[in-house]
Amino acid sequence: MKIHTYTLLEVFVMSFLVQSNKHFTKGWSSKHNKENDLQCEFYCYKVVKPLLSYAASVRAKEEQFSELQKKIDNQDALIAYLKEVIRQKDNLTATSNKTILIQNDFLITIKKQLALNEAQITKMESEIKLKDSQIDKKNSEIQLLQSKISSELENLIKANTLPSSCLGKLTDIYTIKVPNIEPFLVPCDSKLADNGWTVIQRRVDGSVDFNRDWDQYKAGFGDLHGNFFIGLEKLHHMTLSQPHELYVYLADFENNARYAKYSHFQIGNEYESYKLKKLGTYSGNAGDAFKIHLNMNFTTKNNDNDTSMKANCAHDLYYFRNKQTENLTLIRCAVRPISLIRSCVC
Repeated sequence: MKIHTYTLLEVFVMSFLVQSNKHFTKGWSSKHNKENDLQCEFYCYKVVKPLLSYAASVRAKEEQFSELQKKIDNQDALIAYLKEVIRQKDNLTATSNKTILIQNDFLITIKKQLALNEAQITKMESEIKLKDSQIDKKNSEIQLLQSKISSELENLIKANTLPSSCLGKLTDIYTIKVPNIEPFLVPCDSKLADNGWTVIQRRVDGSVDFNRDWDQYKAGFGDLHGNFFIGLEKLHHMTLSQPHELYVYLADFENNARYAKYSHFQIGNEYESYKLKKLGTYSGNAGDAFKIHLNMNFTTKNNDNDTSMKANCAHDLYYFRNKQTENLTLIRCAVRPISLIRSCVC
């Protein structure tokens, strides 16, 4: 239900009409009421009509103002709502911006960490390559050592299975092994003076020069089947490893043969100039020519340890102090272990 409201002007007009009506009714009798009514109506119309028109116009304006005010109020409410929405949006935007900044910082941190990890990975890959190279090198060294160990083990096994002398061997070339020296070839002779002799020097003709220097006599020279000398270093280790006896066979141009045998033959090392340290007991028919050479040093043309005032006499029978071999056509020296011989005899 619409409630009608009146403006101040309308209230004034209505009050005016009521007062006018009372004025006319007081001064007139009832017979004049009709006439008065007519006069009042005409007067009121002329006076009140503009006021009513104005009041209607004012009322319309007020209603229009009221409608506009409502629109303004609605728009103000909408503006306030939109402002709140904008504020909330701004807050959300600010929060989002903070989140984005945090995420950007986190991304920057992650990128830095990734770059650091990549650098570490690159470094580790380089280290791995270096380690692989070192491992390969070590593997090569291990393989080389394994090969060397296998070779040495094989040589050790062979050495352990190799004989240390010519005992029990026929007349031929054999490999023997004595302590502290590599295995070497020797001629064995089972016909010279029974079994087991190792030939250390043989001279059958003048085709080989025995006037050699120190290093050649140390290492040995010649042909194991013909003219040769075994070498002082080998002979030292042989006579040091166990007691040996010495057998010297001599023959001249008239085929006269002689021999000399010594029961315990040993020579020193190079530091001692391969001194003739032991001879033992002499037996034979060639004469005890070696007795005077006991405790004498070996001598060569470039290392003269000879006490003779004559020329160096290192060739043929070593340790001689003067020449005693000019008329000999065959010289053969051999050694044989003593202890093993005795055990065999027993």
